[in-house]
Amino acid sequence: MVLKEIVEKADRLAEIKKSIEKLNAEKSEIEGFFLKLSDEDLRNTKFKSVTYRGTGSNKVIATMAESLKMVYPTYLKAIFGEAYKDVVTEEIKYKLSAPATRMLTGLWLNNYTRLTVAEVIAQLPVDDITKKAIAKKVRGIKYDTDKKNLIAIAGFDEKTAEEYAYFISEAAIWENFMRLMQANKKATDKDIAEALELINGAVVVEETPKITIEVGEE
Repeated sequence: MVLKEIVEKADRLAEIKKSIEKLNAEKSEIEGFFLKLSDEDLRNTKFKSVTYRGTGSNKVIATMAESLKMVYPTYLKAIFGEAYKDVVTEEIKYKLSAPATRMLTGLWLNNYTRLTVAEVIAQLPVDDITKKAIAKKVRGIKYDTDKKNLIAIAGFDEKTAEEYAYFISEAAIWENFMRLMQANKKATDKDIAEALELINGAVVVEETPKITIEVGEE
């Protein structure tokens, strides 16, 4: 009964996804129609929105939104003068690169192993030729790609490939961290412990569950 329910719900989710894709495509097409129509209706007027009514209380409101983007922020002081601090709030924003984000996330979640990628690959239960081929394709950066390559090159089943791909990704996080520490000439055990403590206090990682639906061919 449980297996039957799983199959039914998996099929139903696939059907729902197909329906959503069709509806989103139709929605985009209709929105495009109203965007073109509103562009004509608002042209040469001072109005910022126009309403198109359907039956009953159904209506579509097309709005011309305005967004101010600063190209030369330093000019604002000259523009506002003494009122600058009253109308302008200065903010500093930090954006991490993808590799830095991946490294900090793994370290904060303790999803790392104190080995290099090469050391992990050396432990795989395959011959040396296969290990060399794996080393060229598997880097611990893209989990799904690594898993596929481990299946294709080493002939692992999916579950085994997933385990090794995860292990290698953990090693890549530690390897990148150690490169950073060595570049800063702070690679002693004490330095590493202090850096990990700083990371735990500097960032917070929130994990959000996600469901992916794959639809098979009819």
